[in-house]
Amino acid sequence: MRKVRESEEFRRGRVAEQLVAGWLKRRDCFIIPSYDYAGENGDKPPRLQGLWHGYPVPDLDVCKKGDRFWVEVKSKKSAVEWQKTGELRHGVELRLLEHYRLVTTISGSPCWLFIYEENTSWLLSQALHVLGRPVSTGNDRRGKTIAFWNRTQFIELERITAGE
Repeated sequence: MRKVRESEEFRRGRVAEQLVAGWLKRRDCFIIPSYDYAGENGDKPPRLQGLWHGYPVPDLDVCKKGDRFWVEVKSKKSAVEWQKTGELRHGVELRLLEHYRLVTTISGSPCWLFIYEENTSWLLSQALHVLGRPVSTGNDRRGKTIAFWNRTQFIELERITAGE
């Protein structure tokens, strides 16, 4: 069985996480890279643990000038064109989205979704509470349910490439 950390998807995601972490630090943010705390074998997502339940936490725990927020980073080769409307969309696994919303409620700290669009080099972002309900859901090639929002719902922050 192939380890998660050896997959191409993991490597692409790690590059995006590090790009976003650096981008935030250059804007006077302090971060705890949650992705560094991933179980005994490095194959489990870090969790916010209670007595009966635990929830995966977003990739970065970020603080700036007394404010604290979570950041979940996704690396996407490109936006997906929605066939019915022609709109470009980005998504996140619905199960994880629900967990991030629970972590937000439990911690009292908002969660932002950052998307690194590889084909355009754009770094996009928006707070989950601003994104609201997904505009659609669908299944990916692995059978996981994905929640989608229109690309226009995200803020284009900056074009950024690895090594910056």
